[in-house]
Amino acid sequence: MFRDRLVDAVGGHLDRAPTRYAYYPGAQDRHAEFLEAHPEARCFGKGGEDRLPWTLIPDVDPQAADEVCFKREAFCALCAETGLDAPDVPTFLDRAVEHANQTLWGTLCATIIVHPKSLRDPAIAAAVERAISNLRYGTVSLNILVFYSAYFMGSPWGGIPGHDVYDVQSGIGKSFNFLMFDRAQKSVVRAPFRRLDPLTVTSKRPVEFGQRLAAFEAHPSWKRFPGLVYAALRA
Repeated sequence: MFRDRLVDAVGGHLDRAPTRYAYYPGAQDRHAEFLEAHPEARCFGKGGEDRLPWTLIPDVDPQAADEVCFKREAFCALCAETGLDAPDVPTFLDRAVEHANQTLWGTLCATIIVHPKSLRDPAIAAAVERAISNLRYGTVSLNILVFYSAYFMGSPWGGIPGHDVYDVQSGIGKSFNFLMFDRAQKSVVRAPFRRLDPLTVTSKRPVEFGQRLAAFEAHPSWKRFPGLVYAALRA
C-alpha cells in the first residue's frame, strides 16, 4: 500500500537522523502513554535514558472516540497520521478542516502543504483559501514550518481567541504582538513549496546558524547578512 511505502521511506530517513534530547518535562511518560495506546507505532533511530526515538503512528481511525492522538499533545518526537475519505481534493480539504476544528485538542497552529501544480487548479486554490480562513487556529502556515511565524517576531503567536480559564487549551492571549494589534485573531504565513531550511533534523550546524540569526535580529545590518546566508548554506 502507498501508506506503507511512505512510512518506510520516512523511516529510512529518520533512521539516519540523530535523535534529540527529550527536554520537555514528562516526555518519557507521555511517549510511553502513546505507545501503550498504539503498540503498532513505528519507532526509528536510537532512544536512550534522555532521548526518545522518532515515532510515527500511522492510520489512526478518524472516528475513534477519546483517541489519545487527537486529545493529547505529545511534546516529543512523535507524529500521528490519519486518513479521511473524500472524492476529490477540495472535498478532502473541507473535511480535514472540519476534523481539525471539531476533533483535535488545541488551537495554536496548523500547516497546509500544497504542491504549486495543485494550486493552478481554481477549485483547489479556492479550497486552500477557504481552509486558511476556516481553520480555528491562531497561526496557519502554507508550505512552511509554522514555527517560523514566531521566529519572524512580527506576527502574533498564540491560540485562537475564545478560550478562558475553564478551557485554556493552547493559551489565552498572544505573544510577539509587536505591532500592537488590539484584537489579533489569526496569523497567516505563506512560502514557496521549495525553500532553504537550515533547521531540519539533518542540519549539521544549527547552533551556529541560530547564533548568527539572533545577532542579526538584535542588530540588523547588511554586513551581518552574508554571514547569516553562509551559515544557512553550511547548515
